[in-house]
Amino acid sequence: MPRDRLLDRLDRPAALRAIVGLPGTGKTALVAEWTRRLEAAGTSVTWIDDAVGLPGAIAAAGESVIVVDRGDDLPEPDAVAAALARAPHVRLVVCGRRPLPLVTAAQRAGLEVTQLTGAQLLATPDECAAAWGERGTAAVHEHTRGWLLPARLMIDAPTAEDGRRAAADYVRAVVLDGLPAAVRGAALRLALADPITPVHLRVAGVGDDLAEELRALAAGCRWRGVGSRPTRPGGVDPASGATPEAGVGVAGGRDGGGDGSAWSLPPVLRDALVAELAAAEPEQPAAWHRRYARALLDAGAPGPAARHARSAADWPLLARVWNSAGLTLLTERSDDLVAAFGELPARVPHEVADLRLPAAAARILTSHPPGVRTLQALASAFRAGGEQLLRAEEMTPGRPSDRQLQLLSIGIVADRLDGRYERAAAGAARLERELTGRDGDVWPMHRAWALHQSAQALLLGGNGPRAVAAGTQAYAAAHDVAAHPVTAHIAADLALLHAATGATVDARYWLDVHERHAAPARWLEYLVRLPAHLAAAFVAADRLDRDAARAHLERAEDDTGQAELWPFAVAARTQYALSFGDPLLALADAERSAAASPAPPGGLAARIVDRCRAELLLALGELNRVDTLLRAAGPDADWTAVPLARFHLLRGEPARAGHTAGAAAWAPETTPRDRIELLLIEAAAAEALGSPGTADHSFGRAAALAARTGALRSFTLLPDGLRDVLAKRSGIALDPAVLSTRPAYPARAELVTLTERQHAVLRALTRHEDAAAISYALVMAPSLVEDELRSLYAVLGTTARDAALLRARRLGLLPGD
Repeated sequence: MPRDRLLDRLDRPAALRAIVGLPGTGKTALVAEWTRRLEAAGTSVTWIDDAVGLPGAIAAAGESVIVVDRGDDLPEPDAVAAALARAPHVRLVVCGRRPLPLVTAAQRAGLEVTQLTGAQLLATPDECAAAWGERGTAAVHEHTRGWLLPARLMIDAPTAEDGRRAAADYVRAVVLDGLPAAVRGAALRLALADPITPVHLRVAGVGDDLAEELRALAAGCRWRGVGSRPTRPGGVDPASGATPEAGVGVAGGRDGGGDGSAWSLPPVLRDALVAELAAAEPEQPAAWHRRYARALLDAGAPGPAARHARSAADWPLLARVWNSAGLTLLTERSDDLVAAFGELPARVPHEVADLRLPAAAARILTSHPPGVRTLQALASAFRAGGEQLLRAEEMTPGRPSDRQLQLLSIGIVADRLDGRYERAAAGAARLERELTGRDGDVWPMHRAWALHQSAQALLLGGNGPRAVAAGTQAYAAAHDVAAHPVTAHIAADLALLHAATGATVDARYWLDVHERHAAPARWLEYLVRLPAHLAAAFVAADRLDRDAARAHLERAEDDTGQAELWPFAVAARTQYALSFGDPLLALADAERSAAASPAPPGGLAARIVDRCRAELLLALGELNRVDTLLRAAGPDADWTAVPLARFHLLRGEPARAGHTAGAAAWAPETTPRDRIELLLIEAAAAEALGSPGTADHSFGRAAALAARTGALRSFTLLPDGLRDVLAKRSGIALDPAVLSTRPAYPARAELVTLTERQHAVLRALTRHEDAAAISYALVMAPSLVEDELRSLYAVLGTTARDAALLRARRLGLLPGD
């Protein structure tokens, strides 16, 4: 194998070149390649097998290179170093499998030393590919970490399994037997861990010194010493370009439950050690896996704990891991969950009931696409599989268990995802009763997650104040965890709850909290970030930050088609469209979203969508369709106050607009954004009625509220001429962003009204093409039909049948439109 990087190191001037590494790392082959180049250039090279008389050989040699291929037991290192110091024309190369005392002796003699250790001898992926081609070399390198002879055995084997076996057999034969007893014993115990963490070291009884020897073994050295000592007095070899532990495998991607200093043995070495341990003491692997699992669970590392419990086939222990940290496994350690609970023996879930739910979760996580569909499948499976467990728990006297709280909250999720918000809210109320007074005996994240599900159920059920209360309690239960997807999700939902109502100061606070707790959530990542992006889009739109609002809306695109928060996405896009986008396109988007996600009449989703329809139709000047929408909602609908007041204002009915706005502006349930809008409508109505004092008062109160929330967009809700007059009289300097943004609504719009007879003629016009047919169908005189058609066309602003029908449909004047 060509390893030019190492040949270049050997070419550098030095009296002693020490090459130390495990068997099979290519030490002899490397030196042979280097000396062939020297001989081709005319340099004399001598290979010595018996190094007993090495000092004399050095003294007698002329200008040459002397190679000692097996220098582990080199006698009289100080004498060799002294002879080398007296013969500057001689270069000595010594290969060994463990640290060479000659290196220290040469340094004491003031000689230059070049040292290559196992960490540098291991081949790189590119070197493996250059030697053997691309076939399987990546997997081979990962398994051997560049350990050459085991890699060659794997590549030359007929099958991958044969290759792994041959490589492990080689390592057992040439490496394990030669290890010191303490190193070998520790390695046998720790081979079951991948990665090796401080928790594993503590359980295995391995101290710092022995751990360093194992790390050196992992790096390709025989044991500690090589690679951790300087090759020059006062420092490391300046030519190495690597740290003493270069090449040591560092685990990444699975938490170790320790201080972050996780590392691992090469897989080929682990295979050999595990085979050795199982052959010598068949019961020991399971026993050590069990010990590691318990210690890691206690240390807060449920992912590795679950893997060890599975390897031990200790099903009650595996169930304990799930019951203690199932939520963490679901949200943060889904890979560990699948590895530990996937494909359990068929009998196990029947014998250990607590393993049914995680087994179902593992199966779903491997067979469903990530996102909401996965969550919906999990919730349905958990509810179906958990009903029997829940009934059993309810029959047990005393306080409910953590498992029961999990099942109750999963039931809320399942009902919510099925659109049964009343049942979900009832479940939330029951959960609240169960949690009362249980602050000290419930795992904090279980409590936080359960309260979070209650908050979402209350929100989607339309009870915003209770949702905020439950969400705040959820955060209080979880905030001690610095970075956790559940904590981040709670904060994001609270940000959205406030941003959607126009409470932008509170929304910005919770967005900052979300950022502090944000952490990778794997398959839940979309669900965690969605409410945060929607909240940020609302805030940016209120501040007239067009670019930021658009960016957050793009990031909040629903890539699952089933996100529960789709009504809030419609609302955020509506707010953007009113000031920056196309209201007509936004209206079509709202209609598509509502059609794709049917919502129960009167529920939160229906109310939000109807409010968005009304606002967009008002922006388009379509008063007839707004009139139809408001009449269908009825006078008691809680969302109609602002659209109704604006409807009257645009129609030219300032008295009715002012009355509607004034009656609703200070109602307790009115949101901050709606209060600002109602006050501005009241100001516009008063101005139209010739009451500048009332207009200025209402405008000033709206401006004060807007200033506290930073809601610049509120000033675009009025025609720019009227807005500028009110601002000037009130002494309010408008932000340049307000002046450069178009008004959200027109100054006036027309409501087209038809008489009862005109309505009848219009309906008949959809089925008949001429006056004679309409006359016959309505039993009306032809001349009278002609008169009604002319008046109908005049009202609609058209002169022909097709144009009249098109205009009538756009205005919503035809049944079903």
